[in-house]
Amino acid sequence: MDFVLALHSHLPYVLRHGRWPHGSDWLCEAAVDTYLPLIEKVHELASRGVPAPLTLSVSPVLANQLADPFFGSELDAFFAQRLASCDEARRSLPATGDGALLPLVDFWEARFRRLQARFEAEGRNIAAAFARQEAAGHLEVTTCAATHGYLPLLARDESVRLQLAVAVAEHRRLFGRDPAGCWLPECAYRPRGWWEPLPGAPNAGPRAGIEEHLAAAGIRYSSRTRTWRTPGARSAATRGCPSARSVSTPSGAIRLATAATARGARPTAPIWWERTEPHPG
Repeated sequence: MDFVLALHSHLPYVLRHGRWPHGSDWLCEAAVDTYLPLIEKVHELASRGVPAPLTLSVSPVLANQLADPFFGSELDAFFAQRLASCDEARRSLPATGDGALLPLVDFWEARFRRLQARFEAEGRNIAAAFARQEAAGHLEVTTCAATHGYLPLLARDESVRLQLAVAVAEHRRLFGRDPAGCWLPECAYRPRGWWEPLPGAPNAGPRAGIEEHLAAAGIRYSSRTRTWRTPGARSAATRGCPSARSVSTPSGAIRLATAATARGARPTAPIWWERTEPHPG
C-alpha cells in the first residue's frame, strides 16, 4: 500500500475547567467539527460497501474525556447554544436586510441536529463509537503517549516507560484491545545514545532509544517525521547512533519489533510544521 491515511487527535484535559475559551467548548467544537463528522462518514462509506480503512490515533487524555458522561452534558449545552443562535439569526437577518443568508442558517441548523442525533445513536460515547468501528474493520484506533509528553526530552527513562505503559493500559480499558501503533507526540524521536539535555550538562550515560521503549510496551509501529528517513539529516548530537531497527547491548545486538512510518512531506506540508518553522499553537 503506497498511501496510509493516519489521523492524530489530542486535546488537553479541559472538562470541569469552565467552557470558554479553553474549557469544554474547545472539546465540543472538536467533537462537532471533527469526531462526529468522521464517524458519520465512516458509517456512510460502510453502508455503500466502500472499503476505506484509516488509522486514527486517539490520545489517552482525549479518549478519557470523550468517554466521560460529563462530556455528554457539556455537548448537550453546546448544541443547545448553537441551535439557539440559529433561531436568533432566523429572526434577525430579515430585519437587517440579510435575508439572503437564511439558507445558510438552515444548513447549519440541519447539520447540528443531524450530528446531535448521531451522538445519541452512538450511545453518547464517541470513544466507544470508534471502538465499534474498529471492531467492524472500518478503522484502526491507535494510541499516543499518555499525556502527549514530548518523549525525547523527558529527563528519565521511567517517565518514557510510564507514558507508554499508561497509554497502553488506558487504550485497553477504553477501546477493548491493545493498540498496535502509537503516534509519537509531534512525531518526535530520539535514538539510543548519550543523554545531553543542555550544552555543558553532565552526561547521564547512554539512554535507550524511543523505539526500544515502544517495543517493550508492545507497540508494533509508530510515526516519525520524515527527517529520520533522509540520509544525512540527523543532527550532530545523534550522528553515529545505532539504527532504529537494532541496538547494541552488553549481551549483543537486539533486533527490535517496532517499525516506523514516515510522514510524507508533500501531502502534509500545508497542515504540518517543521522545526525550522514557527509552531502553529
